[in-house]
Amino acid sequence: MFYIVESASQMSLLGNYKDVYVEVVQGNDSYHPILSTPIALFVKPMLSSEGYIIPIAHSEGLNVDLEDVRALVANFETIYVLDKKRFLYSFMHPNVVDVHLMHSMKTFTELQLPQEPKTILQFYRKFPEAKTLNSIIPLSWIYGRCKSKYDKIEYIIKEYCDILEDPSWKFYNNTAIGIFFLLEQNGLRITQEPFIDLYKPKSPKFSIEDNLVYGYYNMYNNTSRPTNSFNSINLAAIPKKEEYRKCIIPKNDKFVEIDFDGYHVRLIAEVVGHEFTSESVHVQLGREYFNTQELTDEQYAQSKQLTFQQMYGGIEEKYRYIEFFDKVVQLKDKLWKDYTTQGYAVAPISQKKFSKNLRDMHGLKLLNYIIQNLETSRNILILKEVLRYLQTKKSSIALYTYDAILFDVSDEDVDIVDRLKEVMSQGGKYPVKVKQNTTLFL
Repeated sequence: MFYIVESASQMSLLGNYKDVYVEVVQGNDSYHPILSTPIALFVKPMLSSEGYIIPIAHSEGLNVDLEDVRALVANFETIYVLDKKRFLYSFMHPNVVDVHLMHSMKTFTELQLPQEPKTILQFYRKFPEAKTLNSIIPLSWIYGRCKSKYDKIEYIIKEYCDILEDPSWKFYNNTAIGIFFLLEQNGLRITQEPFIDLYKPKSPKFSIEDNLVYGYYNMYNNTSRPTNSFNSINLAAIPKKEEYRKCIIPKNDKFVEIDFDGYHVRLIAEVVGHEFTSESVHVQLGREYFNTQELTDEQYAQSKQLTFQQMYGGIEEKYRYIEFFDKVVQLKDKLWKDYTTQGYAVAPISQKKFSKNLRDMHGLKLLNYIIQNLETSRNILILKEVLRYLQTKKSSIALYTYDAILFDVSDEDVDIVDRLKEVMSQGGKYPVKVKQNTTLFL
């Protein structure tokens, strides 16, 4: 049995509940949430055995005004959702708990949701691009699908609630999700026909509108390093080929990409207490490899390759005479000792615990996970600072990709590149490189 909430009196009764699970039903599940609007809201109070559905723009219901629904949502104290970032596209609330994130941080496994009901799949096969498709699917079927999802994930809310007390929780649930939500708002300007021809989205309508393509950052993975793939378009791995990059153009005057030099090496150096100068770390380590003060171009290239091999493939014994690498080995051993004795190792900044729920773990793999997490965590803090600085500017962040930030820069913002370099490098502590062009072919 299901309950449709369609009147002010019913809304008032529902508003008496404080802790609820909510699912926003948008017009079409395949569309990017910035291109879709809510057609219903599923609400399952924690203290009720029943769920409720509020029609907002559905063909069957006596629809409730969206602003009245917003007022109801604002009245709840704690809201559990499957995907907080997606929820934020429709509603704002100060205390939203991301259930998918709870599962990811506790188990380090993929959350398995129920298969779509065959009756609903028939609608999606017949009208895949209909922007308000869910508004014509019977409300009882929509309710049933929402309830089925809740039944599948209810145990997470009840059994994994201790993660909410973990020091890392606020960093991810509050700070990180909010940052990546803001990054998604701008979209990337494209020349639409060549972009669609090259990138081959499932349907252009799902994430492209007015010559803008929208990405979606996903943090539900082991290291919390976000991916950015939506509608079969992977914006975190744009091909280097010229034709792929020239069809992405700035909204303003130019693209400016600022990326870090030897970023992972410097991050770990800070953790182990080793000091590098502002000079390229590959030059500094190259002097150790080749016992020379001046590197040839070939030696510099070899130095980069050797450092990459030591950091991610394991440090060879013959290079432990280099102080930095010896300290990295000591860090790896300490992390592994923590992992095997107390059951987890803690990442700097985020305080995320990498626990024994991780599969096939070993010391080097754990170190690599910690490095990726450290990179992402520090970048989240940098992105927060950059977004605050850009609030009064015409320029904006176009894309974030691991060790680089792509800016869409307006010439009206005088000296902005120098200021962004200062923020990202933390006053020169983490040297950066700058490239710019009027397309993404930098």
